Amino acid sequence: MQPRSIRRPFRAAAIVVLLVCLALAGAAGAAGDEGWTIEYSNGLNFDKNDSQASFKLGGRIHADFATIAVESALDDLFPGGDGQGVEFRRAYLYMSGELYERVIWKSQFDFAGGEVNAKDVYIGVKGLGFLGTAKVGHFKEPYSLEELTSDNYITFIERDLPSIFNPSRNFGLGFSNAASDQRMTWAAGVFADTDGGGEAFSTRNRFNITGRVTGLPVYADEGRRLIHVGVAGGFQVRDDTEQRIRQRPEIHLAQRYLDTDSFQTDGNRLLGIEVAGVFGPLHLASEWKQSWIDQVGGKNLNVWGTYVSGGWFLTGESRPYKKSSGTWSRVKPANPFDPDSGKWGALELAARFSYLNLNSHNVRGGREANVSVELNWYLYSNVRLMANYVYANVMSTGGESFGTGEGKLHGVQARAQIEF
Repeated sequence: MQPRSIRRPFRAAAIVVLLVCLALAGAAGAAGDEGWTIEYSNGLNFDKNDSQASFKLGGRIHADFATIAVESALDDLFPGGDGQGVEFRRAYLYMSGELYERVIWKSQFDFAGGEVNAKDVYIGVKGLGFLGTAKVGHFKEPYSLEELTSDNYITFIERDLPSIFNPSRNFGLGFSNAASDQRMTWAAGVFADTDGGGEAFSTRNRFNITGRVTGLPVYADEGRRLIHVGVAGGFQVRDDTEQRIRQRPEIHLAQRYLDTDSFQTDGNRLLGIEVAGVFGPLHLASEWKQSWIDQVGGKNLNVWGTYVSGGWFLTGESRPYKKSSGTWSRVKPANPFDPDSGKWGALELAARFSYLNLNSHNVRGGREANVSVELNWYLYSNVRLMANYVYANVMSTGGESFGTGEGKLHGVQARAQIEF
């Protein structure tokens, strides 16, 4: 939990952003059709007709339910894992825009959990030749296909087990671009390791250098057939800093069963390898993520994880891909929900296997294998209902073979999701 001194300023800042959004919306409305074009398209869009300014207001709500059953062997070690729960997993409000056809900006906050956290809050300039687009502020480091894909567009309710290695959002300076008719992308940046409020101060070095390159060796039929490959890497510089890696099964309301406890480190080196494909209504993806950790006072550590996932659109759609960033994009049902006309949206059935190993030398964080099965119902491009079953096998620290373990968990989750 963030200290009050951090939460209060960001709560105030988020309220100011909301008031500014409303004021600008009112001003644009008062200007009339001659000054502004106003339309709704997955958010309220305002476009000044002289091309000097445009902005967008929007947000998202992810409302979750989960029920969890823990087998006795695991419950004996970690009591209290059984039960049911609800939460607002995400409750975002944002404003983004463009000035003078060059300057881009975004201010996005998450109100879930009774706190306010900065998400994407940045200023950027695009059209910089080879450098492409430059951004400074709080945004995602270029690492992992699954991480860089918006929470609104990931297939499963939660990301994969090895997502614990993803640096996610930090405060930094980054550059990104696409080449060869967007068949290749690259991104790189340097980032300060920050808290959920986008703040950091330390007398010791705590920064990351991260980069990612992707390619499309196959791209046909407007993206209904493609193969994506990518590689990402990072150097995380730390000066004798305490580190702890913990992960829960792919259910946010579950306990963290994997835990390395605290150890001292001088830094990490990250590697991520991505392979994905779309073949009509079928999509596949897999990533390998590895972290080499320089442990202070002990042997260097090697922890890793992987996942393999696949999905099938029963109604014939294909999973969209955003060439400019090398990420997955918004699903658009061929027949948006309209029961009076016999249209019911899009249905997708998906499955995933993921594995995480946090055992290395003296650090025994444990191992876990998860299997998830998911059903997604896309009523519209911005409204989705999700349901999945998660089976987790939490294996004993230092277990001799895959399948021996401390216990198993079964979970059922559901989500109602809207982007507005």
